[in-house]
Amino acid sequence: MLTLRRAPALVVEAPPLDADQRAALASDAPILRVLGGPGTGKSTVAVELVLDRVDRVGRTPDQCLVLAPTRLAAAALRERVTARLARTATEPLARTHQAFGFALLRREAALRGEPAPRLLSGPEQDVVLRELLAGHATCAPSGPVWPERVQAALPTRGFRAELRDLLMRAVEHGVDAPRLRELGVAHAWPEWVAAAALLDEYDEVTALSRPGAYDPAWILTAAADRLEEDPEALARVRDQLRLVVVDDAHELTWAAARLLRVINHPGLELVLLGDPDCAVQTFRGADPRLLFSSAWPELVESPTVVLGTAHRIPEAIHTAAARVTERIGALGGGRTRRTRPGRPGGQVQVAQLRAVAQEAAYVADTLRRAHLVDGMPWREMAVIVRGRGRTGTLRRVLTAAGVPLAPGDTQLPVREELAVRPLLVLLDLTLRLAADPATRVTPAEAVDLVLSPLGGADPVGLRRLRRALRRQELDAGGGRTSDELLAGAIGDPVAAEHAGPDGDPLRRITRALQAGLAAARRAPDGRGWAPGVSAEAVLWAVWSGLGLAATWRRDALRGGQRGARADRDLDAVLALFDAAARYADRLPAAGPSAFLDHVRGEEVAGDTLARRAPSTDTVALLTPAAAAGRQWRLVCVAGVQEGVWPDLRLRGSLLGSEQLVDVLTDRDPSVRAAQAAVRYDETRLFHVAVTRASERLLVTAVRSEQEQPSVYLDLLDPIPPDADEGRPFADPGRALTLPGLVGALRRDAASPDDPLVRARAGRELARLAAAGVPGADPAGWWSLIPAPQPRPRRGEDAPVRVSPSKVEQFGTCELQWLLRAHGGDGVKSPSATIGTLVHDVAAELGDVDAEALIAEIDRRWPQLGLPPGWVAERKRADAHAMARRLTAYVHSRQAAGWRVVGVELDAAADFGRAELRGRVDRLEQDDAGRLRAIDYKTGSSKPGKDDLVRHPQLGAYQAAVAGGAFADLGIEPAGAALLQLGRAANVGVTLQGQVALGDDPDPEWAARMIVETADGMAGARFAATPGQHCRMCPVATSCPARAEGGVI
Repeated sequence: MLTLRRAPALVVEAPPLDADQRAALASDAPILRVLGGPGTGKSTVAVELVLDRVDRVGRTPDQCLVLAPTRLAAAALRERVTARLARTATEPLARTHQAFGFALLRREAALRGEPAPRLLSGPEQDVVLRELLAGHATCAPSGPVWPERVQAALPTRGFRAELRDLLMRAVEHGVDAPRLRELGVAHAWPEWVAAAALLDEYDEVTALSRPGAYDPAWILTAAADRLEEDPEALARVRDQLRLVVVDDAHELTWAAARLLRVINHPGLELVLLGDPDCAVQTFRGADPRLLFSSAWPELVESPTVVLGTAHRIPEAIHTAAARVTERIGALGGGRTRRTRPGRPGGQVQVAQLRAVAQEAAYVADTLRRAHLVDGMPWREMAVIVRGRGRTGTLRRVLTAAGVPLAPGDTQLPVREELAVRPLLVLLDLTLRLAADPATRVTPAEAVDLVLSPLGGADPVGLRRLRRALRRQELDAGGGRTSDELLAGAIGDPVAAEHAGPDGDPLRRITRALQAGLAAARRAPDGRGWAPGVSAEAVLWAVWSGLGLAATWRRDALRGGQRGARADRDLDAVLALFDAAARYADRLPAAGPSAFLDHVRGEEVAGDTLARRAPSTDTVALLTPAAAAGRQWRLVCVAGVQEGVWPDLRLRGSLLGSEQLVDVLTDRDPSVRAAQAAVRYDETRLFHVAVTRASERLLVTAVRSEQEQPSVYLDLLDPIPPDADEGRPFADPGRALTLPGLVGALRRDAASPDDPLVRARAGRELARLAAAGVPGADPAGWWSLIPAPQPRPRRGEDAPVRVSPSKVEQFGTCELQWLLRAHGGDGVKSPSATIGTLVHDVAAELGDVDAEALIAEIDRRWPQLGLPPGWVAERKRADAHAMARRLTAYVHSRQAAGWRVVGVELDAAADFGRAELRGRVDRLEQDDAGRLRAIDYKTGSSKPGKDDLVRHPQLGAYQAAVAGGAFADLGIEPAGAALLQLGRAANVGVTLQGQVALGDDPDPEWAARMIVETADGMAGARFAATPGQHCRMCPVATSCPARAEGGVI
C-alpha cells in the first residue's frame, strides 16, 4: 500500500558563528563587502544578518530583502530565513534580482493604473527574432544590412542565440539602438550596426504585439530607469527597504549593480557577500570584477570582512582546490584564497579510465559502494559534468547499475519532448477536424501517433494492427493499403472498435480525438471558436480522453527506468499545460490555433514553474552552474577531458558580444585577454565543481586514441617529476550489483585452484539462492543441467514430408532449416512479397503479353500495402521488368518447340518414408513427350554453373517427374531449369538448366538425396554450417556458429 506523507517543515537551528562571521554581523557600515571562499558560510551570514537586524535592531521583516542570482537559490534562502524568523512577511524575504525589478515595475504600474507587466520568455524572444529575420529575408532591401560572412547563418537557431546574447549585453549596459549603432561605426563592427536596426524593430514589435512585456535582460534596466525618472517611486522603495543582502554577489550583472546603486540611500544597509573565484554565470553577463570596480566608488571605499574558515571543506579537498584557484586571475588581492580548512581528513581521488563507458561504470560503482558499504544516502551524492555531452551515457549507465537519479532538467523546447509531440499532433488534428470534418489524417501522422507514448504500440504491435485492418479490408472486397486503412481508422470509433485485440492504441487515440472535438466548439457563424474555447481546455479534453494519467502516475511511483520515463513524460505534459495557461493569461482572446502556432514556433527551451517529479533520495546529475551554492558528501566530477574542460573557444565571437562588453567596461580588447578571460571562467567552473564535496571528491577522465585527460587532473593530483610512467589507469573492479556478485561467486565456485575459495563461494551462493536472487541457484545453471537425451523428430517408420525448396535449404544449413521451419522466418521482405505477386499473376493469366501482365500487377499493387514513395515505385518497376522477362521467355520457348502443359501444378511422389510434396511454377513438354519443370526466381542472386549439376531443388523436381507426380503427362524428365526474372537476369532470357537424369552418370542421385534429406529432417541433431548464406540468415542471432548467436 502506498502511503503519502506531508514533507516536514524546515527547521533551522541557530548555527555557531566564528569570529569573522560575528564581525560581519556586528558591522554597521552603510555598505559592507563580505568575501569568503567555498564553505566559509556566506549564505549563513546572509540569513543571520536578517535575523540579527530584526531581533537586535528592530527592523521588520518587510524592511529586509535578500537577493540571490537564481530562483532555486532564492527559494532556499527564503525557506531558511522564514524558518529562522519563525514569522511571516507580506513581501517575499528572498528574491532574484530580476524578480525584485519586476516587482517594482508591477507595483508602479498598478499605482499608475497601467496594465500589469509581464516577462517575455526565452522561446517568445526567439520567435520574435526569427520572424523579424525571416521578414528581412523576404524584403531584403528594407532590412538591416548584415555582413557577407554571417549571411548564410541568418536563418539558423545558433545565429539567433548569438544575436540574443549581443542584444542582452547591450541592454544590460543601458545601450540603446542609436548608441549601439555609434559603437558599431566607431569600432568597425558592421554586425553591431545591423543589430541596432534590429533592436529598434524588436522593441517596436514587442511593444505592439505584446504590450506590457519586458525582455528579461531589460527588466533591471527598466526598473532603474523608472526609479530615476520618478522621484516618488524611488522614495517609496527607499522608505520600504532598510536592509538589502546580496548573496553570491560575484554573479552580479552591470544592470543589477546599477539598480542597487539607484536604491541605495543613507538609511539603507547594503551587504554584498561573494567569492570572485566562484562566478559561474559569466556567460549570462555576470562580472565578478564589480565587487572591486571603480565604477562603484562607495563599494570600493567600504569596509571588507573576509571569512577565513572553510567549515564545510576538509583539508584534502581544501588543498586540492587551492591549487585550482592559483590558475584564476586574482581579484581583490586574492583575499578569499587565504582560508583555513574546517577540519582534517577528506579524500581526493583522480581516476583515469580507458573508455567513456568504463568511466561511467567506475562512477556508478563508486556511488553504489558509498551507499551499500558506507551507508551514505543517495541524496548526499552528486555527479557533475561540464556540459551535456556525457550526460546521456552517464544517465544510462547509472540507471542500469541501479543508481537512482534525479529527473534531469530538460534543455529541449517543450514541443520537442517525446510526450508532447504527439499531444500537439492530436491538438492539431482536433482543430483541423473541428474546422473541416472532411480533413484526412495522413499515414505518417497515424503511424507517429500509434507508436508514440500516447499510443503505446511497438513496431510489432503496429504490424499486427496493420494486418488486422488489411484482413478486414480484403474480406470486405476492398483494396486499400494498410497505410490508408490506418489513417482512416484514426478518429473512426467503428473502425477502432473492430480492430481486434491489437487495436488498443487506435481506440485510445480515437477517444482522445472525440473528446477534443467535443471541447473544440466553433462559433455559430463558423468563423473562429466559440466563447470559452481555449488551447488549455481542448488540451485537457484530449488528455483526459487518453486516460493515461493514472497509468503514468502508477509507473512513476514504481520507480526504475520505466518510472523515470513516466516521470519525465508527466513533467513534459505539465510544462505544456503551464505554457497553455500562461498563453491564455497573456492573450485571452487568442484561440487554440494561435497557441498551436506559437508553441510549434518555439525553438529554444523555456523556463517553467510547473510542478515536476519529486527527487527525494536520488543522486543529482548536473552541471557546475546548477551545482553552485549546493553541497554533497560525495561528488564525482566526470568527463574532465582536454578540449571539453577547459573549453577555450571564445564566446560571442560571431557578433562580437564580448567585444562590446570590453568596450563598455574598458576591458583589454586583445585576443590574448579574451582567451585569458575564457580560461579563468572555465577554471572557476572547475573550482566550483570540486568544492561541492564535503567529504570525498572523485575526478575522472578518459585516456584513449580519441580523448586525452585535461590538465586539471594534474592540478588536483600532480604526478611526481621523477615518475617513470604517466598516470596509471584505474581498475574498474567488479560491479557492485547483484548480477555482478553472482557472476563473481559462480566463477570462484568453479575455480580449480583453491578449495577454500570454492567453499566460501558455495556458501554465499546458497545464501543468495535462499533469498531468491536470480542466477544463484545451481539448478538454473546451463552448464549443470543434464544434456537431454537425443530424440528424433520422427519415429523410424513415420513419414517425412519434404518440399523441393526445403531440400536445398536443408542441404545448405540444417539448423537454419529447423529454426525457419518453426517460425524463424519472421516477416517477409517487400521483395519477397513482390515475387509472390508476380508468381500469382503469371499463374492466373497464363502466357499473355507483357502489357496484360503489367496491367494486372498494377491492379493488385495496392494489396501489397507498401508505403507510397520512390522506393515503392522502384519496386513496381522491378515487377514490370519481371513481367517483360517472363513474356520474352514464353516467346523464345515456343519458338524452340517447348509447349506449356501446366502452371502452378501440385507435385506428389513418395520415396520410401519421404513424401515429396511441392508445386511447380511451370511444366513444359518437348516433342518426345518428356517433361521439364521451370522454377521462377525473382531474387537478385543466382547459382553458378557448377552448382547447377547437383542443384537440390531442380533434382527434386526431376525426381518428382520420374516418380509419377505427373503420370498423366509423362514420367520421363527432360531436365529442370531456373528462370531468372529478377535482377539476377542478364539482358536477354536467363534460363539456367540442369541435365536430364537419364543423361547423368548417376541417374539415382536425386532420389537418394530426397531419402537422405528426409532421414536428416527426422533426426535428433542438426548442424550449423557457416558460409556465405549466413549474411542473409534470418536466424543468425540463434546460431551458435555466429558471434551474435553466442548466447545460446
